[in-house]
Amino acid sequence: MRKWLWLLLYVLLAGVTFIYRYELLAWTDLHQSIPLLLAMATLFALVPVIPYKFVIIAFGYSYGTTTAAWICWLGTTLAAMLVYGGARTIFRHQARSYLERIKGLNRFTTWMEAHPFMGVMSMRLLPVVPQMAVNIYAGITYTPFWVFMVATAIGKMPAIFVFAYAGAQAETSIWLSLAILAGYLVLMAIVLLLFRFRSRNKV
Repeated sequence: MRKWLWLLLYVLLAGVTFIYRYELLAWTDLHQSIPLLLAMATLFALVPVIPYKFVIIAFGYSYGTTTAAWICWLGTTLAAMLVYGGARTIFRHQARSYLERIKGLNRFTTWMEAHPFMGVMSMRLLPVVPQMAVNIYAGITYTPFWVFMVATAIGKMPAIFVFAYAGAQAETSIWLSLAILAGYLVLMAIVLLLFRFRSRNKV
């Protein structure tokens, strides 16, 4: 019963955040305080009703690279730890038994639990992997909390800095901002191709 209550509360939070997402962003822009910015950065990472990359870009545009980067980095890291903790304490046993039924994931889960730091770090750096899925997956596998926290904090830094910088540059040159984003996406595509090539060679 408690598990369904937590799930219901999360759904309600997601619904309210989705309905008032633009009002929340406007209110945050109107009341510029560090605690409020951090709370909003954590909320939008915890309830991804808006792609978080857009949130980082908006923060970068409004508050500059440095402020946006460290607030969004801290907010998304806090949200990741909350989701990890929830998955680990509330849904771990049911989700774990479900994972064990999926044969294709058994090998990856075994590798992930043998190399938790590298596993979390790799998934953080790959742009095609949903970050919420990483948090939940790490929580239901045997990934130590401190390993998850450190790998998450480090792995999130590059993308957050790039998107915050691109947002900050949009005020003076939208073309420079788009060029930064395009360059980052090309770099991540190359990294993804190298990752897939290496994975195939290991098979």
